[in-house]
Amino acid sequence: MTSRERVLIALDHRQPDKVPLSIGSTSNDCFTRVAMRNYARYIGFEDYSETVTWKATQTVKTPDHVQRLYNADFRQVSFHAPDKPAQEKVLADGGYIDAMGVRMQPSAYYYDPVQRPLAGPLTEQEVRAYSLPSPRDPGLTRGLREETARLLSQGEHALVCDFLTFGPFEAAIWVRGWEDFLSDLYLDPKLAELLMGKFLDYAIEVWDQMLSATGDLIHVLCQGDDLAMQDRALVSPEIYRKHVKPFHKKLYSFIRSRTKAKIMHHSCGAVYELIPDLIDCGIDVLNPIQTSARRMEPERLKKEFGGELSFWGGLDIQKVLSFGSPEQVRQEVRHLIEVYGTGGGYVFAPSHNIQPDAPVENVRAMFEAANKYR
Repeated sequence: MTSRERVLIALDHRQPDKVPLSIGSTSNDCFTRVAMRNYARYIGFEDYSETVTWKATQTVKTPDHVQRLYNADFRQVSFHAPDKPAQEKVLADGGYIDAMGVRMQPSAYYYDPVQRPLAGPLTEQEVRAYSLPSPRDPGLTRGLREETARLLSQGEHALVCDFLTFGPFEAAIWVRGWEDFLSDLYLDPKLAELLMGKFLDYAIEVWDQMLSATGDLIHVLCQGDDLAMQDRALVSPEIYRKHVKPFHKKLYSFIRSRTKAKIMHHSCGAVYELIPDLIDCGIDVLNPIQTSARRMEPERLKKEFGGELSFWGGLDIQKVLSFGSPEQVRQEVRHLIEVYGTGGGYVFAPSHNIQPDAPVENVRAMFEAANKYR
């Protein structure tokens, strides 16, 4: 069975020969910059050269060498460099202002937002006047169809279209700030919906460009919109259903009209209460399956939603991968595969990016155990 056949069977809720394995095929199961440098050195990969995929989180593209070494079943499809890149403004204090106008400051290994362009008192006129980078730069897809077709013709790997843009809920938080936007949903929902609508329109434009080039060639596509924290959703289910869910429905309905690829929704945290709504919105796959969050136990999710939803991720990076022993990592990998992998509907991956504090021995144990037990 080829990797592609394996993935398509698994995501069709049938039992493949092996559980599919993702190693950095998305921006949410790849290495961070320091972690990749450490691991490349550990495995003697002397020719490693890094490509940063998002400056804020310091994530990097996973080298093909590492994917081949551990038999990853996916390869990534993503936009090319634009002809006119959105210019970030580099600051003298080491920070920068990103393309959406958010001021970022270095903090340990990453950059954190410290100033938002739409924070504070805000009018509808200011929301309408707020501008975003062009979603229609021709450089983004120049040659992309030909490149994707070449990957497809090789007939081996499943093709994943990586995250292209924020979802409308998370994007609104990004430019408005947590306190302001979450308050808007309760105190000024019309303003909140206007802002989310702006980002929905932008996301549809971005996906239209990508799917026009590759929609009939890819197998999985990824859309992120974080909805939860460690112990609960960021808003009540009632507020989600009334003010946020309609935007997800519109986005996923548009995407579904343009491709037969499986739709992955990424949300960290305790998203359990919202899973039925996400299924209703049309998603096929949930990522990253943060098992350390409340009510996100593998047995619960598989039993309640495994007939309708596939799961992608699961290996806890908060405690097990970063602070457990190699044997604990191996046992957790085995447990996840036994629970989620039964009857198909599972792709093994870490529950988020591999962090600098993850011991290289644990990372190796994860990959080797995945190949042993899958």
